[in-house]
Amino acid sequence: MSTLAEIYNNQKSSDVSRTDRGTKIVKAGSDMDKNAFLKILSAQLCNQDPTQNVDSTQYVTQLAQFTTMEQLHNLNSTMTDQAHYSLVGKGCTVRATDSNGIPYTGIIQSISKSGTTTNIHMIVNENNENIEKTFDISDIISVVTVPDYSLSGITSINGNTSFLLGTSFIGKNVELSDKDSSNNYLTGNVLGVIKENGVIKARVKLDSTKEIISVTMDKITKVGDFDGKNSSTSESKEES
Repeated sequence: MSTLAEIYNNQKSSDVSRTDRGTKIVKAGSDMDKNAFLKILSAQLCNQDPTQNVDSTQYVTQLAQFTTMEQLHNLNSTMTDQAHYSLVGKGCTVRATDSNGIPYTGIIQSISKSGTTTNIHMIVNENNENIEKTFDISDIISVVTVPDYSLSGITSINGNTSFLLGTSFIGKNVELSDKDSSNNYLTGNVLGVIKENGVIKARVKLDSTKEIISVTMDKITKVGDFDGKNSSTSESKEES
């Protein structure tokens, strides 16, 4: 049977973070939260000297100070979290280096918290391959704003919208921002729309030379029967 001394020694060895009286030991540099201050106040109330007069207003003042401290602590935590979350989508460089001794640089994809530790999950290029790595947020050296081209959904929507807009020009007369040798704006009829390397282009048959060229949509300045011609009538006359 275990003696009281053995039980006490086992309990003491398994709970090295507390004193002999059970008081939790706070390491140097550790933050004391609101609960620690409330325990101090409780200990102060439990260990009053009955021979000394105590001003009760002091405890009320202390409670008010603890409430203010709690609100400031919560506000600081909220602002810190918001600052961390605002890093998502931004490019950053961290202290950690790759096999060539170059600091990792990439785009932050997400932020995660584990207890008091905040980590960033960043897409970096290593050995010509994009991979995700996790770093402590305190390792960040610099942060820059970069365009996020990883939003393929939005990119696809914009590209499809531009393509649909271009198809509405098919069969219509257009005027281009480019000029011919006589310093006149080029005009022609849109035969079709193509996509080259993600760029939407219109295939235009020029009125002057009957040449078919491909132009980007931003070069089209006018669309329709802007000079009194009708594309279908012109084509029927040309065929006859």
